[in-house]
Amino acid sequence: ILIYPEVGIDTYRAPTYIRNIFLKLPYMKLSKIVLTLTIIMSFVSIAQAQKIVQFSQYKIYKNEYGHTKIRIEPHTRNTDVGADASKYQKSSNVYGVLICYSINGEKKAKLLDMTYKLKNKGYYEYGLSYSSNSKVGSVSVTYFNMVDDPESKWPKKGDCF
Repeated sequence: ILIYPEVGIDTYRAPTYIRNIFLKLPYMKLSKIVLTLTIIMSFVSIAQAQKIVQFSQYKIYKNEYGHTKIRIEPHTRNTDVGADASKYQKSSNVYGVLICYSINGEKKAKLLDMTYKLKNKGYYEYGLSYSSNSKVGSVSVTYFNMVDDPESKWPKKGDCF
């Protein structure tokens, strides 16, 4: 009687078949073992906390709908975060940005938390204007670390003007 007809294992041979799989395990080629360990270690290193220490130059562009957006990407990361590792794995209140800009001559300031989008998308994007007729100008960006810097040292909207 076959208990696993799709693979052709019967009740008499099933224990022997399973036993043979485990008996051959220690005799796997060294290359297979090294490959397996390499894959496991790469997943462990990806899960390690990383601190963004520098951002690339931001990019301002118009998307396909004519909206003006700013895109911010990390430039340099550091995996040596010490005892603060859990703080850098949070989904909020780690990386902040103050964006100062003008739309049609009207000054605007936005103090934003970039952490969630940086963690999940690898970049931060914000819409400066949702009208294709608006003129965006005088853009300045200030980055700050909400973990390392005390709140009293964070930039304020009033710093823009």
